[in-house]
Amino acid sequence: MKKSLIVLLIIVSNQLLFSQENDELDQEVDEIIESLVTLDDEDLIDIIKELNKYQVILTSVDFHNKTYFLGRDLGIDQYNFTSQLMYENSNGIFAGISGTLYSEFDPKWDLTVLTAGYGKSFGKKDNLRVELGYSRYLFSDSDSNDFENSIDATLHLSTNSGTFGSSISSAYLFGDRSGFQSYISVFGDVKVFDFDVKKGKNISFHPDLSFQFASENIDTSRFDDLLSDSPFFNTIVDRITNSFETFSLRNIQLKLPLVFELNNLQIEAGYNINFPSAFEFESSVENTSFFNIGLSYIFDLK
Repeated sequence: MKKSLIVLLIIVSNQLLFSQENDELDQEVDEIIESLVTLDDEDLIDIIKELNKYQVILTSVDFHNKTYFLGRDLGIDQYNFTSQLMYENSNGIFAGISGTLYSEFDPKWDLTVLTAGYGKSFGKKDNLRVELGYSRYLFSDSDSNDFENSIDATLHLSTNSGTFGSSISSAYLFGDRSGFQSYISVFGDVKVFDFDVKKGKNISFHPDLSFQFASENIDTSRFDDLLSDSPFFNTIVDRITNSFETFSLRNIQLKLPLVFELNNLQIEAGYNINFPSAFEFESSVENTSFFNIGLSYIFDLK
């Protein structure tokens, strides 16, 4: 009887304690709700905007063991490095600088690109994004001025989970000459292995299939010294120029990269295949392929 009474007292006391804790928790919740109710719509919007504010800087470097132009092998055996520094904030403003180094060019640092623009995301999951920007191309070779500027527009669309998406981008290039260039791509993001979900450590597979359409010419001034003795260069460069007068499919590229993510750090290793389209005077053109290794890091400024 005494044991039963003790057990009953313990149960009752626990229930009283639990009830008291619930009452305190309910009071705290009521206070939070009351404080939110007293806010007007503008205050709530300001709070949400403040929570969603961000400023980031992206740095990256990418290595390609072979270099192709629109997927075509022009007979130059060389590798290249591309580096990038990009700033973006929650207001949609972005700006950056990127450059490309080619192993066989002289000077080797061939191109610097300055970019600025505005982007806006739509949807509950921000799975629709529109961007508009301007790019300025600065060539190390002063004779390379066919295309010095471009106006760029991009549309990104992805599923709510982000595992599948597509993008369409177009650019109007102008300088001494003018032309159009467009990309249509479909891509995926498949998690291969999660090391630590909370810390963002995982390996994922990011396949990407893109179709490149263009009417702009190949700027051949950088190839003169390298290809002046090449039969390919001497016999068909004029035909290449004429063939680029029309807007058509130039290349299909399949990217097969594995990406290792460690919080803000990304390491990428991939294999890429080009399926260039033949010119009117060609019966066929060989496919090309190359490996790439990339490293990128995002600095959170907030």
